[in-house]
Amino acid sequence: MPIILIPIILLLLFALERWIFNRYWQRGLSAELNFGAEAVTEGEEASLSEVITNRNFIPLHILQVNFQTDVGLDFKDTTNASVTDRVNVIDVFSLRFYEKITRTLMMDCRKRGFYSILQTSLVASDLFSSDIHYADRKQRTSMYVYPRLMPSDKVDIPFQQLMGEVQSQRFLYEDNFTFRGIRDYAPTDQMSDINWKASARTGSMKVNLHDYTSSPEVALILNVEEPGILFETELIEDCIRIARTLALKFIEANIPVSLLTNGLDKVSGELIRLEAGASLDHNRNFCRALARIDLSKEAGDIEVLVKEELGSSRSRQIVYCVISTSRREGMLRAAKELCDEKGKLLWLCPLTKSMDQRAPEDDRISFTRIIHDGYL
Repeated sequence: MPIILIPIILLLLFALERWIFNRYWQRGLSAELNFGAEAVTEGEEASLSEVITNRNFIPLHILQVNFQTDVGLDFKDTTNASVTDRVNVIDVFSLRFYEKITRTLMMDCRKRGFYSILQTSLVASDLFSSDIHYADRKQRTSMYVYPRLMPSDKVDIPFQQLMGEVQSQRFLYEDNFTFRGIRDYAPTDQMSDINWKASARTGSMKVNLHDYTSSPEVALILNVEEPGILFETELIEDCIRIARTLALKFIEANIPVSLLTNGLDKVSGELIRLEAGASLDHNRNFCRALARIDLSKEAGDIEVLVKEELGSSRSRQIVYCVISTSRREGMLRAAKELCDEKGKLLWLCPLTKSMDQRAPEDDRISFTRIIHDGYL
């Protein structure tokens, strides 16, 4: 073979290899990302698995996998992650033909939120060429980071206050179709309540006890409005943590609890509203709703929300509790309307030691200061 043909053949082989790589490099190439848990609590550790599969006869000596998520997840391998307004993660793989690689990234969940990854960018290059090739793969993986629970000493007294209010309103009307027990007869009892069999058996008058048709619920009014120009954002997060802690306590006590907040849902963009419930599923929905509150968007008008709430709940027994670090005029007017309707109100207000700690002037408001003092 003439020597002059050798470079021509090499050029033809190079061109063929380049054409094959350009045309087929991403065929059979998949990238699947999945969070290791559906939900964790703020401050816990979580994992993210990357499964990269090359079902192809072409090896990928350098494959770069890029994805983004919201700030709040601290990836422990900081060489792979950079933080701007988002967390940008870059991982590099080298795959032989028909090979699958699984890699697990560990992270600290330092901030409440709803985290999702909707797309992965793949960047590949050929060893014999300077060309760079791009492809996208859709993802659908998400994880809730629930707000952490507040220390007991911060919320136990307010919880007991609310429980006392619930107990004082709990029993109004008996249901004659439910049976709760038997007790001794009193002169004020009706003849229809007498249990004649028990009376004959014991030799003294006995009456039936019935359960009650009316059971009050607790409504947590969570205001995530900024308290001023300069403030610690952790105070609003404290409001959200208090709401989760109280909701869990009431659900454990089998007291229905609802949520009304002017915070916007990160996914739907709408105001968040949860009807009363006391089940384990309701606790999960409560945590999810709180996790999805988006503080980057302007909060709704709390005064308008309270007016709408009072207009739709006049026939129900509800014990209201306001959770707000803000004491702006709209919140004060909303608190006054709640007092006008219910006679009194418990207001939980997270503050720092350096902030003005004066209570609202309305004597009907039981104002409880919850000092943020580095317990996180």
